[in-house]
Amino acid sequence: MLTTQTQKSAEQQIYELRYTAYLDKASIKENNQHTFMDPYDTAPNCHSFIEYIEGIPAGSIRACIYQPERPDLGIPAQELFPDEMEGHIGFDARVVESNKFVVHPTFQHKALRLKFKLFKNVFDKALEVGADYIVTSPRATQVDFYKSMQFEPISGVKRSLALDFDVVLMACNLREARQLVNSDPKYKTLRRFGLC
Repeated sequence: MLTTQTQKSAEQQIYELRYTAYLDKASIKENNQHTFMDPYDTAPNCHSFIEYIEGIPAGSIRACIYQPERPDLGIPAQELFPDEMEGHIGFDARVVESNKFVVHPTFQHKALRLKFKLFKNVFDKALEVGADYIVTSPRATQVDFYKSMQFEPISGVKRSLALDFDVVLMACNLREARQLVNSDPKYKTLRRFGLC
């Protein structure tokens, strides 16, 4: 059931939206709370965003920030892909991880515009903290979407930490991506959405 944004807190709407989206794709098991969250949701370095269509929660995304000066505040990618994160990015880089990226099944037909709008929140957070990289661990079937935004795979396939599907770690070197996107006409869509 869809509810308007004024009836519940943003956090509750995000957790319910995730549950609905993941359950629709058979990525989680049903639970009595009809919500999906993990310990990173309450971490001070993780920030969730939600977008609405006609007042209804349509999509959500989370940005988790790793800063070398706060190594105690890790990100999910470091937990699932420790060797890849160390080998390809290292511990001295400032990193924003995009994760828990969901769209309500009702709005899948508007998914592309909504996905870019949601992802802009992560990109803006990366600019705000001066990140060197954005990383993400999409489903193995979604790699091409991220390649279109200058992400490159830096791992093999692994099972997600809490979800029932396989993921691949991908990274975007922000400095290199911004130079390419701003100089190549084929990336006009990314520029229009303010990505790079």
